[in-house]
This record gives sequence, structure tokens and C-alpha cells, in this order.
Amino acid sequence: MTLKIYYDEIDGELYPKWMMLPRYDAEHEARTYSIEGPFERFSVEDFHDDLKLLSVTQGALKQCPFHDHQFDIDLEQLKRDLQRQEHDPEAVYETEYYMVLVDDLQELLAYDVMGRFS
Repeated sequence: MTLKIYYDEIDGELYPKWMMLPRYDAEHEARTYSIEGPFERFSVEDFHDDLKLLSVTQGALKQCPFHDHQFDIDLEQLKRDLQRQEHDPEAVYETEYYMVLVDDLQELLAYDVMGRFS
């Protein structure tokens, strides 16, 4: 699975801002990802009107207890977040990508995630 990274450009330098995680189907209510996988740049041109994205709050991220560079997205928490904002909780199953702030991952994993993607 290839991760996609959206970068902010500040003073001519690129800084990783968002990690775009492709949705995949599974029987459990957590989706596991690793920051060690291959990645490619996601640019402004890749955003389009039909693209379905879902922003993941830091509260829906859980560190994997077995692997340092893996984390889970808790879909039940994500559904609760959507309901609180009066959105359809089933969107967790319809999105193309989950969007996670690189800063949130860096804090969750206590790892230089920015350096990994710079």
C-alpha cells in the first residue's frame, strides 16, 4: 500500500502536512497502517471535486502496541466524531482516503515522522 503525503511549501521548502491513507475493507473496526511503507507526493492538482476524503482526529488514532511505526484508526471513534458534527457516520466506509495530520502522528508515535517524509 502506497501512502500519499501532502506537503506545505514554506519559504521554498517542502514540509509534510497530511498523510493520505487509502481506505481498505476489513472485518474489524480498526484500520492499521505503517509509516514505513512506500510513499509518494500528493499535490494540489490531485484534489478534485469527486475525491472523498475524511479527516481523522487525533482521538481516533491509536498506537500499535506491537510495532513502533504502526498505528490504527479507530472507526468507532471516527463515527462518533462524525455524528457529533452531524455528518453521516457511514462515511468512514465510503471515503477514498483518511487524512491524518503528520503532526498528530509524530506526537502519537513519538517518532520523527516529518523527517521520514522530508
